[in-house]
Amino acid sequence: MPLVKSMNDGLDKTALAILSNKPLGHIEHRALDALLGGVRQYLCIVPGGPGTGKTTFMHQVGDCWAIAGHPVVIFEGELARASMLAKSLTRISGGELTYEDMYSGDMSVGKREQFDRSVEIYARSIAERMFIISGEIKNAGMRKAIEEVADKYGEPPLVIVDYAQIVSLPQELRIADERIGLKLVASELRRIVDEVHCPLFAISSINRMNYDKQTTGLQAIAGCNMFEYSADLVMSLSIKGDKPEERNANMLLKKRPVIASVTKNRYGSCGVVEFEFDAPAATFSEVG
Repeated sequence: MPLVKSMNDGLDKTALAILSNKPLGHIEHRALDALLGGVRQYLCIVPGGPGTGKTTFMHQVGDCWAIAGHPVVIFEGELARASMLAKSLTRISGGELTYEDMYSGDMSVGKREQFDRSVEIYARSIAERMFIISGEIKNAGMRKAIEEVADKYGEPPLVIVDYAQIVSLPQELRIADERIGLKLVASELRRIVDEVHCPLFAISSINRMNYDKQTTGLQAIAGCNMFEYSADLVMSLSIKGDKPEERNANMLLKKRPVIASVTKNRYGSCGVVEFEFDAPAATFSEVG
C-alpha cells in the first residue's frame, strides 16, 4: 500500500466532511453567534484578564445550551459545584437573588421562596443535561467523561474547560518545563475535538503584560503558543476603555462594559462585540 495518497483517494468522503460540518446549534448572543458561525465541532480558546467574567460568560453559554436540549460538560478547576449553581440561580432570578442572599446564612422568607422557585426551574430546564466536574482537571479523564455523556445523549456535549493552564498531566508527563506540558495539554484538547467531534471552549489566562490592554491579541495567551496554533477560534474578553484609567474605573462597576474580540476564526469572521456584564446578576447582555 502506498504511503502517499492523492486527493482522489477518498475524495467523495472528504467533500462530504465539508458539507456535514454544520452548526450544532446557536448561542443566545446573536451578534457573537454570527461571528462564530454558530456552535460547531471546534476548539475555541477564551482568554481574558481578571474581572472580565470569563467563567460567568461561558457558564451562561452552557446553561443556555442545556436549556435548548443539549448536553454540557464543564471541567471546573476553581469554583465548587455549589458556586456554579449559585450563578445559575442568580441568572434565573433575573439578578434578584444575589450571592449575598444565598450565602448570608439568614435568608428571609421571601428570598427563600425565590430560591426554591429558582432551584425548581433549574431542575426542570438545566440540571439533567448539565455535568459539572469540579476539582483537579485531569487530562486523562476528560475524554472518558465526554464520551460517556455523548453516548448517553446520542450527540457530543458542549465542553467547557476552566481553565486550560491548570489541566494536569499524568505523573510520567509532568516535567520541569511548563511550556512543554502546556503544549501537550493543547494537543490533547485538539485531539478531543477532532476525535469526539465536540465543541470545546477552553478558558485561558493571559500574560500579565496584557492585563492593561483593551483588546488582547493571539500573543496574549499565557504559557504556550500551541493554544493559539491548535485553536479554530480565539475569542478574548476585556474591559472596555480607551485609556488605562478608564478601564480601571469600569472594572469597579457592578455593570461593566466588556468587549469580546474574535481574533482568529476558521469558520467565520473576526470582529468585536460589546457586552454589558452585570456581575451581581451573573449575566452578559449584548449592547446594541
